Amino acid sequence: MQSKILTATLSVAIIIMAGVIIYLLGTNKESQTTATTNSSLTNTSVLVDTVTEKNCLADDCLLVDNLEYPAANLPSYVITALGKAIDDEYKARATYEAVIDQFGSTRPFSMIIRAEEQHISSLKAIYDKYGVDIPVDPYEVDALDIPDTIAEACQLGVEAEIANAALYRDELLPEVSAYADIISVFESLMNASQEKHLPAFQKCS
Repeated sequence: MQSKILTATLSVAIIIMAGVIIYLLGTNKESQTTATTNSSLTNTSVLVDTVTEKNCLADDCLLVDNLEYPAANLPSYVITALGKAIDDEYKARATYEAVIDQFGSTRPFSMIIRAEEQHISSLKAIYDKYGVDIPVDPYEVDALDIPDTIAEACQLGVEAEIANAALYRDELLPEVSAYADIISVFESLMNASQEKHLPAFQKCS
């Protein structure tokens, strides 16, 4: 009899303990979810606070209250710098597309050409922000002179990326020193040429 009572008591105790554990786990999970949500809201607030009319770009500009378009009138020398930047990116995209047409979808060309499209989109966002007409891509893929071997094409890529980085560093960045958003884009494109595209072409040449 005593054994049955003891067994029943232990069973009840186990049930109660299990209930307490489940409750505590649920409370902890809810606390973690709340903390994550609060953290996300905090991060969003920081982002909103740090994006200004001077440094906003594309979607970020939507976070700036009362931003009118165009954001400002760019001086002619800045527009010229933008024109040289997008022309070089147009040329790179057309060249790499011509290589792919000739040799097939081979790396790193098949990957870098997508990056070039992103570079062009970044520059177009600047044009849109300041209400400047976007230059038309003047390059025809079929008209470009492409090397006879993939190794020579890779070497062409090496030379193109070195020249692209130098263009931004030595000529274009000094021209846009008063525009934080344009500096950010130019530096990003320059770094991509130096740190990502160039090493990839050096490996395949």
